[in-house]
Amino acid sequence: MGDHIAADLAASAPIAIPGLSEAIARWENRTLADLRAASARHRDEVRRWAGDPGNAERPISDAPFYLDRMAVEVIIERRYFIE
Repeated sequence: MGDHIAADLAASAPIAIPGLSEAIARWENRTLADLRAASARHRDEVRRWAGDPGNAERPISDAPFYLDRMAVEVIIERRYFIE
């Protein structure tokens, strides 16, 4: 994969979410199949996390998988436009 998404985003505009650029860099060299599988896992994690009564009042951004979930979705979306 020659697409350096994290570097491209950082060069074009500041990323307002701390840690997102690093999360994107961790995932950007994965295959589309790996990313889709991760997206499905993250979907399940969101459901479990949101269904936990202890998280009822918490924003999704408090979830431990939040940045990885966002990174995977950003990369999948970008790949649809360039591959």
